[in-house]
Amino acid sequence: MERQYISVLALNKYIKAKMGQDAALANVYIKGEISNYRPHPSGHLYFTLKDEHSRISAIMFASQAKKLKFDIENGQQVLIRASVSVYEASGQYQLYVQSIEPDGIGQLYIQFVALKDKLAKEGLFDECHKKDIPSFPRSIAVLSAKQGAAVQDVVRTIHLRFPFTKVIVFPIPVQGKEAYIKIIETLKKVDTLHFDTIILARGGGSIEDLWNFNEEALVRCVFECTTPIITGIGHETDFTICDFVSDYRGATPTAAAVKATPDQLEMKSHCAALQQQLIYKMKHYLALQEQTLQRLKKSYYLSNPEVLYSHEILRLTNLQDQLSYQFKMFDMSMYQQLKSYQDELIQKMNFHLQNKNYHLKKIIAQLDALSPLKVMHRGYSLVKKNNQVIQSIHDLHQGEIVDIQMVDGIKKAEIK
Repeated sequence: MERQYISVLALNKYIKAKMGQDAALANVYIKGEISNYRPHPSGHLYFTLKDEHSRISAIMFASQAKKLKFDIENGQQVLIRASVSVYEASGQYQLYVQSIEPDGIGQLYIQFVALKDKLAKEGLFDECHKKDIPSFPRSIAVLSAKQGAAVQDVVRTIHLRFPFTKVIVFPIPVQGKEAYIKIIETLKKVDTLHFDTIILARGGGSIEDLWNFNEEALVRCVFECTTPIITGIGHETDFTICDFVSDYRGATPTAAAVKATPDQLEMKSHCAALQQQLIYKMKHYLALQEQTLQRLKKSYYLSNPEVLYSHEILRLTNLQDQLSYQFKMFDMSMYQQLKSYQDELIQKMNFHLQNKNYHLKKIIAQLDALSPLKVMHRGYSLVKKNNQVIQSIHDLHQGEIVDIQMVDGIKKAEIK
């Protein structure tokens, strides 16, 4: 018997039809935790419903989503009424949700909020700790999964926007138990290599997939790094605690790369605009100066330049005449005053000299009266031995030679 082969689509349609015939799958009441929530611009809501042991994809069409009276968030514990069917294009069975009601908060979300509140109270999220992102980085370190789409988007965006910077990728595990430990080791090492900026990037995922970036040890490591850090973790709606403590949170890995670099095309366009603006302003300035020059050329004073200084010459001549007259008057007055001072000074000097001369003669007379020569004129003489005056006979001995000084000379004598 010849075998009958069917297409994949036919198989998926068959499975869908079988599931559609099962009344138990047509109206399922199920509870679980929201994760990997992805609202679509069309209004449809995509998410994963999970518990501790399993998960299932779910979709809620826009017509039903409009009836929701609360906002859907990752980590919410919910009660769902749905049907189960197969999406033929992918062969994946999923929940088609009719209604959602809140049923508390998931355990991971509770941990997330608790740690976030704790670190916020410590001030780790304060703006004063945020470092400025360099405007023109020379080197950027990218920490991401080695083969992930996120790292490719980051590197491609950097090269397109600012190809002058050096980009080095440091592979890290971004998912799995204790992956954050390896991330910490890599981040600490890269922080010592003097990069201008570090980008910590990862693609989207559920709260469990992103949980390594909510680990307290990694969060504190990001806070303590001296290099500015930009995080680009998950999709725009995904938030991790590393996003709050980093110096800048990019909504996506691509947004992180955009923040880290200037756009060379925008810079060129801006420079061209500045150049045109400068040329316009220079031409405008030169035109104004040309108008001013032409106006000055036609002015009365430049046409008759002697007017500018003729009045000043007259004023200067008048001042010279006044100055000469003042000098003459000053000379006469000063001459008379100096003559008076001269006569007074001569009179005082003569009086002073006469007084000093009188005292000098008086002192000379006193000294003359006390002079030994005066005594010698009366017949006295001096006896000296070795230029010392002899005052006692006990100072002389027989045979010694002495000098006898008289009024008209000195004679030597021998003591007998």
